[in-house]
Amino acid sequence: MKKTLWSLALALVLIFVAASSIIIVPETQMVMVTQLGRPTRAIDQAGLAFKWPDPIETTVTLDKRQQLLSLAPTELVTRDRRNLVVSAFMVWRITDPAAFLTSLRNISTAEQRLDSLAQSEIGAAVAARPITQIFTLNDQDFQLRRIFQEVTDSANQVAQRELGIEILAIQPNRFGFPKQNLLAIYKRMESERDRIARQYRAEGQEQAATIRAETQREVRQLQAQAARESQSIIGKSEAAASRLYAEAYETNADYYRFTRSLSAYEQMLGQDTRLVLSADSPLFRLLLTPPEGQ
Repeated sequence: MKKTLWSLALALVLIFVAASSIIIVPETQMVMVTQLGRPTRAIDQAGLAFKWPDPIETTVTLDKRQQLLSLAPTELVTRDRRNLVVSAFMVWRITDPAAFLTSLRNISTAEQRLDSLAQSEIGAAVAARPITQIFTLNDQDFQLRRIFQEVTDSANQVAQRELGIEILAIQPNRFGFPKQNLLAIYKRMESERDRIARQYRAEGQEQAATIRAETQREVRQLQAQAARESQSIIGKSEAAASRLYAEAYETNADYYRFTRSLSAYEQMLGQDTRLVLSADSPLFRLLLTPPEGQ
């Protein structure tokens, strides 16, 4: 019975030793082997590896994939004393697991250190430049990409030297102004828009006055031209009428004298008109003597 128990205990010990000596390394992770808490070797190739059984050697598993860290929004001051609220993010990964475990021990501590490091570098870079190099429409003055490339390079040097971490990128995702400055900014924007609107209205009124003056000048020219043409047409028509009248009167002079007399009667005689005529007056003769041929 004792022999059986000892055999079972030995088998359990051997199973434990074998299980604690085998390391299974996934594709996305790396394993740091430590001896009495001191890092001894790193295994970053996927597959099986071996070590001394616990507690002689223990393992710490670390993620070797790229990590994304969102940095907290921070209020910063530019070189020309303008306040900005900057939000950014960082892409990083572990490259030296021994240095990482020695200085940080875990991901949570690493993120705190990286956040402080990135905020310090961003604050220094923003403080060294005026706001016109951050917010501008001029490509020659725009230096935002250059600023954050410098921040990435500077922070990466410190992280690799002290933390065993490679910082791949630090990039902004939002720039804004503090809430206490927004009202003043909006008022300046409103004043600027009002100024532009007044300028546009003044230019429009000036153009409208120019167009009205030009239109009136063209109307006067057209009216004068039409008046000249109408007078010319009237003169030609009157000349043609006079010529036709003359030809008609030359053809029948008596009829002409008769119609002229009738016109004279029409103008002289009214409802209560009295005429004193001599007996030899042509008007008197026409009133009493019928026309020839009747």
